[in-house]
Amino acid sequence: MDRIWKKLTLKIKHESYREQVYWWLKDQKPYGFWEVDCLTIIAYIQNWPEEPFPKYIIAAEREEEPDEDWAEEWRKYFKPIVVNEAILIRPPWVPAIPSMIDLVIYPAYAFGTGDHPTTFSCMEFISQFLKPGMKFFDVGMGSGILSLLAIRLGAGDVTAIDVDPLAMEELKRNCALNQIPLERIDSKNCDLTGVQGSFDFIVANIGAQFIFENLPRLSHMLLRSGYLVLSGFQVGDIPRIQKHSQMVSLEIIKSSEKNNWGTLLCQKIS
Repeated sequence: MDRIWKKLTLKIKHESYREQVYWWLKDQKPYGFWEVDCLTIIAYIQNWPEEPFPKYIIAAEREEEPDEDWAEEWRKYFKPIVVNEAILIRPPWVPAIPSMIDLVIYPAYAFGTGDHPTTFSCMEFISQFLKPGMKFFDVGMGSGILSLLAIRLGAGDVTAIDVDPLAMEELKRNCALNQIPLERIDSKNCDLTGVQGSFDFIVANIGAQFIFENLPRLSHMLLRSGYLVLSGFQVGDIPRIQKHSQMVSLEIIKSSEKNNWGTLLCQKIS
């Protein structure tokens, strides 16, 4: 018997509330979600959420779909992504382009496929500033897309963590799709306290609150002249993050703003 999925279509009050919606969705334990546009988010969830909804959600439509519809929705919304005209991120059903760095990501659950502005900006900075042999740390690995890209670009030791146990399963699948041994990545189901050591390149695409709480620890883990990519926050959070960065010996050397989402590239200065 086919599984029936609970599909929730949310209309939000303003695009500036998208991060709050994502945090609220995480509490609903979603199987997957994506943006249709800047004001509409579709989520597949385990159980219908209790009402009333947060004030920034102005409408919510409930539907039920069988398995084949779920698969078709992912195919409809996940298209190949080109980063810096040299890197192709694609689903398994799209053929590779021989002249490009190729990365296959299976779209599943709530993990990154590269289409979100923050993930895309992180990939841009990784492709521009990661040097072969660098020790790379992916904080909140999700699908493993950033770690796998780092390997494709010649990173040395790669460490990746996530507090969601499902992330490990997605990493295993995407490693297999890219013919990269799982052992190539030191992956753990833990938070920052479960990782020791220092790194040349760290990416934390999680959110503003995580950054404010963990920036001193992230800076401590970064080697001098190393790079730290911060993302997952609204553009309005940038001044506050910049102030916090200066307090922990980090200099912001580049920024990216896409659809009101911000991404910052920092460098350790002492």
